[in-house]
Amino acid sequence: MKKLNFKTVLIIVVTLSVTITTFGQQNHDHSKMNHKKGMMKGEVVQQKMGETQFNDANLNKAYMHYIMINKALVKSQPKKAQMMSKMLVDILNNYGKASESLIAANKLAESDNLENQRKTFAELTISMEPLFKDNITKGKVYKNFCPMANGSGAYWFSDSENIVNPYMGAESSMSSCGSAKETFKSI
Repeated sequence: MKKLNFKTVLIIVVTLSVTITTFGQQNHDHSKMNHKKGMMKGEVVQQKMGETQFNDANLNKAYMHYIMINKALVKSQPKKAQMMSKMLVDILNNYGKASESLIAANKLAESDNLENQRKTFAELTISMEPLFKDNITKGKVYKNFCPMANGSGAYWFSDSENIVNPYMGAESSMSSCGSAKETFKSI
């Protein structure tokens, strides 16, 4: 093996250092850019979910998870509805003032059958009404009703005036069946 002279070794070391530094900087810049995108996306979600607020942090979380369950049912995603229900159970346990809602949320969390989940969601909605109605401090909650849901009619809460029925699902021609019966807002 030939001996490398000092200048050659120095050139190799400098070249490697510049390459590593440049690559590391590009990777860091890319990482910062992804972080910023994620933050912006997260801020939009937070801002959107933050339009309606309640007088308790656990109620804010409970409402957010209720809406996520609602959206999973709209999209006919029983596994997602089940997962969000399990999270809702934890939140309601922390809240400690929602025994009826906790029973319905547990029942929902135990089922992965879409039809059963939709029936239980009606129970959850009824039990959560006093929590949402009497504790809102900012924004609006729409109480919607579909006379055909679950065979005898059912209510659900929404964060939008647009009717998207969780009992019928987005794929149904009846996905917009229902109307707002009441609007809860801060006093």
